[in-house]
Amino acid sequence: MNSHQQLGLILSYDYLKPTLCNDLITLLDDTCFTHLFIPELWGHDAFTQIASMAKYTTNLVLGTGIMNLFSRTPATLAQTAASLYELTEGKFVLGLGLSGPSVIQDWHGIPYYQVSPLQRTREYFKILRLILSGERVNYESGKIFRLKGFKLRGFETPLNVPLFLAALGPKNLALAGELADGWFPIWTSFRELPELMKELKKGFEKRPENISKEVTIAPFIITCASNSSKAKLLVQKNLAYYIGGMGTFYFEFMKRIGFEVEANRIRVAWQNGEREIAANNVTDNMIDRIAVLGNREEIRERYKKLRQLGIDLPVTMLPYNCPPGIAIDTIGALSDS
Repeated sequence: MNSHQQLGLILSYDYLKPTLCNDLITLLDDTCFTHLFIPELWGHDAFTQIASMAKYTTNLVLGTGIMNLFSRTPATLAQTAASLYELTEGKFVLGLGLSGPSVIQDWHGIPYYQVSPLQRTREYFKILRLILSGERVNYESGKIFRLKGFKLRGFETPLNVPLFLAALGPKNLALAGELADGWFPIWTSFRELPELMKELKKGFEKRPENISKEVTIAPFIITCASNSSKAKLLVQKNLAYYIGGMGTFYFEFMKRIGFEVEANRIRVAWQNGEREIAANNVTDNMIDRIAVLGNREEIRERYKKLRQLGIDLPVTMLPYNCPPGIAIDTIGALSDS
């Protein structure tokens, strides 16, 4: 939906030592990479990383990819987003998502289904927009949050911080179309992407007039520039982790797109502690639908075709434990494309 060609990369101190990470940022600064998205799991927090990384780039947009909607209040998120937007001179994106019950309940100790996750998303986005506008916040209709009397201080407002939302289910997709500036389909089947975009557009009918009518489509794409069996196993392990170990969202999604038998096998093996068996049940067809695997030329050609589907901002996600050589080849294949 945006004509300017953009390209993102997932980067984190959790995966790469800070000194190496910062050196890489410096190298990427003058390539065709335009965005770096920093995840937050249960290691380094995303906001501190972004503040540190900002010192090593003048061109790259930095963003959270993805910050959960539970562990910080909407006001705290807005304050931090405003601070980073100021620090980066406007090159900051706040990427948000619901995460999953296991992380939110077992790590953060917060009930996941309080009222409903969908209601939480709606309230967060409305409150964030209100705070960043610079207006006095009187939000007293919420089922989860009620704020009154305060307004953001110390900043020149309004602050046009882009708000991206991770969404897979139809209701959440419609909500992204209604309230978000960008959509993270993390991760999704390339074949289903056009249909998912239709669900996204259903939310446009309720979109407030003060929000841009453009939504940036920014899928996280597990990418590996190699045809080796080692690279394939890395991708299989990544997909098995999401399907078998990250709650129900990815598991249910794989079932919806036609991989019910495979998803069940992966989940059972994972729950039994049989991680290698779980990975081996990730088929070539599943990899082809979800990830990008191949030599440098094949990687570039696949990304070109994905852009033709309507992807504005493909976000390269290297497999966990990706060897340095493959990581360099993957980034190099895309940075000079």
